Amino acid sequence: MTKLQGPELLDIPQKLIPIITELNSYRYFLLEGGRGGGKSQSVGRFILYLAEHYNIRIVCGRETQNSINESVYSLLVDLIRKYNLAFEVFSTKITHKVSGTTVAFRGFREQGAFNIQGMEGIDIVWIDEAQAITKQTLDVLIPTIRKDKAKIFFTMNPHVIDDPVVSFCMGRKDCLHIKINYDENKYCTQALINEAEECKKKSIEDYNHIWLGQPLDKSEDAVFSYESLMASMKAHYPLRQGYGYRIAGFDVARYGDDKCAAVIIQQMGALHWETIFVDEWGQRDLSHTTGKILEIANEYNADKCIIDEDGIGAGPLDMLQKGRGLDYFIGFKNPTISYADNKEYANNRTVNAYKCRDMIVKGYLCITDESLVKELMSFKYTFDHNQRRILVSKDKMRKLGVKSPNLADGLIMAVSLVGEIKQAQDTQYWKPVNQSSDDNLFKLAGVM
Repeated sequence: MTKLQGPELLDIPQKLIPIITELNSYRYFLLEGGRGGGKSQSVGRFILYLAEHYNIRIVCGRETQNSINESVYSLLVDLIRKYNLAFEVFSTKITHKVSGTTVAFRGFREQGAFNIQGMEGIDIVWIDEAQAITKQTLDVLIPTIRKDKAKIFFTMNPHVIDDPVVSFCMGRKDCLHIKINYDENKYCTQALINEAEECKKKSIEDYNHIWLGQPLDKSEDAVFSYESLMASMKAHYPLRQGYGYRIAGFDVARYGDDKCAAVIIQQMGALHWETIFVDEWGQRDLSHTTGKILEIANEYNADKCIIDEDGIGAGPLDMLQKGRGLDYFIGFKNPTISYADNKEYANNRTVNAYKCRDMIVKGYLCITDESLVKELMSFKYTFDHNQRRILVSKDKMRKLGVKSPNLADGLIMAVSLVGEIKQAQDTQYWKPVNQSSDDNLFKLAGVM
């Protein structure tokens, strides 16, 4: 491969040079692989170079974006300052002082609605963390980019085998597909290399996914299989008369980039349930979160709501239970379970994760949201000192670079109440019958 001679700004890993030299040969550019491969850094450098030399419109986007901090804004600003580039940096956009180029940042789907207005005039779209993009978003977004010479860049670490972006790009002649990992990037820092080696020592499966970009399927320590989750998305069951009970699960954010999440499931029949609402929000103010929880519960007529109360979720729960006297809100706790009480699972979260898996495997739970499926795929288990299964904690997942499964936890909490609802329904109309009288037996049978 010929070494590119150019400005320092375009000093990118050799394997990614074709995104520059072959720009005019392709419409789509899929850069995939593990952490530390230099994918985002390289695309960021290249679009800033183009922005300096041409008057173009650029959008940097992702599936959802609650704040500018969730975008590649900081990466671009750091490069602008490092190379003293002639850009004017605003709080929500970047413009070039000479060429007039504008760089905007947006989430393509916010509050369940598609945010693609004005995209038909865009010259370059860069979608970072593209493993989070859903097929529904792609189906709406791609036809909107109408310019003949427009370019679309995807940078990602594939999460599962059939990631929508990978499926979309696979086999296309107008797509340049490059896979690169940290060991192919000479600019990868020693700190990242050390992290990769530590991860490799602890879990080869995690290392293969996080650092070598291998998509997940069903590793030995995964709770949910890809096949069963895909099948669950097709397991629609018609709403039967007399059913329709709704349970909402709310996971309240506790850490920096965590989001609050809500998942509502509806009973479709005696055994069958389906997700009817899935959403996340980034605002972590407790008053706002409490109002949001109540708004969702009322809008979707939730019959029962459960909130994670082990962390700061206890605040909203208290305000709703005690402050407003709403007894249909209850708390979900995750205590360690004694070995005498449960010899298979070590805590409540694990118990209900496997209850959720059992419903999915049996076809009793239909998952209607791809983001939720991806989060469930990230659930892994280990063993406690009693050799019982226990879910890998959110803290550990965060340290390994895995997105916090807020939506999945919301689902698990909702599923935890399914047994109680069924039991209540089974006994709702039951009354003891005095069978000492033949008359009673005839009446019970409907003869008299």
